[in-house]
Amino acid sequence: MDRVQHKEIEGWFIGRGVPHFIVDYSARTDIWTRAIPLLILAYLAGGLNALNLADWSAGRNIVAGGVTIAVLVLGWAITNLVLRRPFWSIPTEVGRPELAAFVIGPVVPSAIFGQWGDAAQALIEGVVILGAIYLLAAFAVGQLIAWAIRASLKQVRMLGRLLVRALPQLLLFTVFLFINAEVWQVAGTLFGLPYFIGLVIFFILGAVFVLSGIPKMLDDLDDFSSSEEIARLIVDTPADGLPVPDIHERPLGRGEKLDLILVSTFNQAVQVTFVAIVLTAFFVTFGFIAIPLDTQIGWMSADTTNVFFTLTISGRELVMTESLIRVAGFLGAFIGMYFTVVLSTDNKYKEDFAEDTAPEIHKSLAVRLVYRHAHAQLTTPDNEP
Repeated sequence: MDRVQHKEIEGWFIGRGVPHFIVDYSARTDIWTRAIPLLILAYLAGGLNALNLADWSAGRNIVAGGVTIAVLVLGWAITNLVLRRPFWSIPTEVGRPELAAFVIGPVVPSAIFGQWGDAAQALIEGVVILGAIYLLAAFAVGQLIAWAIRASLKQVRMLGRLLVRALPQLLLFTVFLFINAEVWQVAGTLFGLPYFIGLVIFFILGAVFVLSGIPKMLDDLDDFSSSEEIARLIVDTPADGLPVPDIHERPLGRGEKLDLILVSTFNQAVQVTFVAIVLTAFFVTFGFIAIPLDTQIGWMSADTTNVFFTLTISGRELVMTESLIRVAGFLGAFIGMYFTVVLSTDNKYKEDFAEDTAPEIHKSLAVRLVYRHAHAQLTTPDNEP
């Protein structure tokens, strides 16, 4: 296995959402370096937090923006010089010094302008964003979502058949909830963190149903009957042509298991999210057309609600309100949870889903076995120059 093939296989793993299959997968050389474009954008955005568009004049904001960018660029350059790299170079490795510069750099412009509250905010946001970027890059979430969307498109007919069977009863029930005053009093008046927590509860309940059947499926997929089966599975992959090892167990690490769990669940997550978004849009449209402002306010027992815009059709005033969107989103999350339960308990869907997704995971595990065998051969003493 030469260096080019080695990189091709690792890129293939990343594209399939299993980056932890890579040997010696490192935050310094693999994760953070892949996230450099996102880190640069977040670095600049964090520094521009020093601007005050509400209270400062346009000229002052322009000057402040120039100073901010200059400070951020200087911080980047100083970091490179300290680490003995060329002035403008993009790092090939990202370690603690670069990450510290990412967090501290955006704080400096706010401190220069005496905005200590903004400086503290930039520091906290920098740490939180750094953690989010790490998770996104470590598990190749972007590539994983793209793979899940492609897989879901192949299952449109199966999903449509299930929707036709499950949605009539669900719609009858949820439409009744939608025109129920108690639901508006609960969901229409929830704001901020309590509303978010309510949505997360539905997500967690749905995830529990999805994850309950994953371990057994993964145990079955990690078994190979013969070397011939492995050779057949790696055809048309970057590992094609590598020597196939004898059948022996290579236990999955924690990160590898988590990769496979995400691959197994993201496909269903994309489908559930699509259904939830479509039905949320349905309730928003239905409420916009059918439920007047006075009725919405009366159901919530409130004095008023935030109106985004109005539209008059045939003498009837249609209103789009914040409360309407909140109630529709709440019911959409509930529908997503319900549909997740349907997917997890429908035997026909599980059979079709396994036929589409399980072979892809089985192939990834076969490539992993061959790749790790080839990598081990390269690093044994007999193969050292």
